[in-house]
Amino acid sequence: MARGRRSVLVFLCAFWFQMFQRAESHGSMYEPPSRNSQGMSLLAPTCPGGACQWYNQGCAIGCPEITGLQTGCEKPVEPSLKDGEDDELLQYKDDGYGNPTIDHPWRFPGKSPVADACGITAGYIEPEGQLDPPPGFSTGASGRELPKLLDQTVWVAGSVVEVAWAMAANHGGGYQYRLCPVNEELSEECFQKTPLEFVGEDQWIQFGNGYDPGNRIQIKARRVSGKKVVPENSTWTMNPIPGCAVTGGRARTKCSKPTFSAPADDRFWPYADGTSKGIFGYSGGYCFGNVTKKPSAACTLDEYKNASFDFGIVDRVKVPDLPEGDYVLSWRWDCEMTKQIWSNCADVTIKHSGKNTKPFSPINGCTACCTGICSKCKECREKKTGECASCWEPLPWWGGRDFWTPRAKAIQCLGREAEDGGPGKYMPGDPLEPAWSPGCSKCWASKDGCEKYTREFEGVIEKKSWGSWTFVTMVVLAVAAAVAGALLLVKSRR
Repeated sequence: MARGRRSVLVFLCAFWFQMFQRAESHGSMYEPPSRNSQGMSLLAPTCPGGACQWYNQGCAIGCPEITGLQTGCEKPVEPSLKDGEDDELLQYKDDGYGNPTIDHPWRFPGKSPVADACGITAGYIEPEGQLDPPPGFSTGASGRELPKLLDQTVWVAGSVVEVAWAMAANHGGGYQYRLCPVNEELSEECFQKTPLEFVGEDQWIQFGNGYDPGNRIQIKARRVSGKKVVPENSTWTMNPIPGCAVTGGRARTKCSKPTFSAPADDRFWPYADGTSKGIFGYSGGYCFGNVTKKPSAACTLDEYKNASFDFGIVDRVKVPDLPEGDYVLSWRWDCEMTKQIWSNCADVTIKHSGKNTKPFSPINGCTACCTGICSKCKECREKKTGECASCWEPLPWWGGRDFWTPRAKAIQCLGREAEDGGPGKYMPGDPLEPAWSPGCSKCWASKDGCEKYTREFEGVIEKKSWGSWTFVTMVVLAVAAAVAGALLLVKSRR
């Protein structure tokens, strides 16, 4: 009986810790676009379509499985990244609540277990997890079961390609990209067989809301390899954006100092107290503390806009010499401040010849409407009652729970489209009402809207681009001038 009471007490203490010391670290892979986004643009690049809500929680180095809570196991392994020896790769000695980070995932990159290598909504199944699923999902959904995007990405074996991710909330740590054949079980074991090799010593912070390759700054990457990581001798890259030196900056805490030297120190970043140079901070997660415990954690719209990162982190990786076919790319971010691991999965087709998909090229964005959360609504365009009612109602963040403020507008499948039937518009700082639509009316109206679509290839001139047409015009004029000159020369010789 005493043992039973003790077990109940342990559970209640762990549950209390989970409910009131939640962590809001969130990030997403957005190049190539992930299954977790369902091809939606809302909150891109930091959390497209809610992709930043797919992760694993309760991850500690050397533990046999995750707990779903911010707790680990009794016997974690010794960290490979040690205080005093690897300080250039570390920034947090505690989690912001006074608890040591010595067994957190980044202390031994790749060593912590995950329950789903493509992420789980809200971190685990109820009653554990963080209870913060993205719109259209309940807590505990499996990322492995998400449909492939209709928008396809092609890579050529042996080539170098660009990949990118972005942060909705910053907890330090580092990341790796890995591949698994699509016809195999999408397990951590499969992905660990083929980690991708980072190319060069640099990486980029890319602006233009993360999608403009012409608007980026180059920085030196911090990488770690050898026996300090799993798989051994693979390479992990440290998150290059420093957090806040005091409590990480979450729950609307003042942030006037970075944990290490901030990149782009010639730029002003309007974060928190609005006085600091360089790019650092907690991103939009600054505004997502538990308002049940701390009502002042809620931000104004302007505060949310100023805190949100409007950039992505770009790396170059080498495509392995693999057989031609379809593969799943897993991006894994091992956090330092929390016992959390973020994971997204994307689909790529590997070929032995041809061209690579142009990075950051547009997608049609119809997956959510055709095979995802709004696919059931195609027959509801003229009906708003019964089973169709939910198609005309907002799908809220967090499953409707109100202990956090909303991350963005709610998603509504029908009734909130733009004038052309396409997706609505939203940027952090915009009003949260009305809801946002992925633009299903436009997808369904097109005969090819629900068909597979291969993204633009590198080196292909797009007729829709004014810049491309200018280039074509210049080429035509140059050829015409050359021909005219040749004719005049022949005529003069006669």
